[in-house]
Amino acid sequence: MVYRAAYSVTGSKHDAQDIQQDVFVMLIDQGRTLEFTKNPAGYLFRMAINKALESFRKRKRRKETDDGLEPLLGVPSHGNPHQDDMRERLRLAIAKLEPEQIEILLLSVDYGYTDFQIAKMLGKTRNAVAVMLHRTRARLREWICREKEVENR
Repeated sequence: MVYRAAYSVTGSKHDAQDIQQDVFVMLIDQGRTLEFTKNPAGYLFRMAINKALESFRKRKRRKETDDGLEPLLGVPSHGNPHQDDMRERLRLAIAKLEPEQIEILLLSVDYGYTDFQIAKMLGKTRNAVAVMLHRTRARLREWICREKEVENR
């Protein structure tokens, strides 16, 4: 789960492996916190998202043909330039989101959890998760469309 979360944000196998290692080293260094004890999966997922965003924002994007966005786009790339362009736009738009928004989006789309399951995992209400998921998807569409409009000018 930690690897997949990091991979979905960075799109890099190597970065995801490094992030996975960093997350578990951090966990060992800080020991079991109250937050970890209450919800280990949610805590690790949140750490992975935060580390992946930090990594993504610090470096320039490396182009790789493999990425973890097939579930978000519904289609594998297979070297299609249009698909690759859309993947890059989506990845850049995701990087603009808050960590909590990315968590909910990935848990829903990539992992297939329901709003209720996500709410339970993150300690929120189902309605709060549903609203945040709706707003996050709308924001992604808006950013991607705006980016496309700017490019077409």
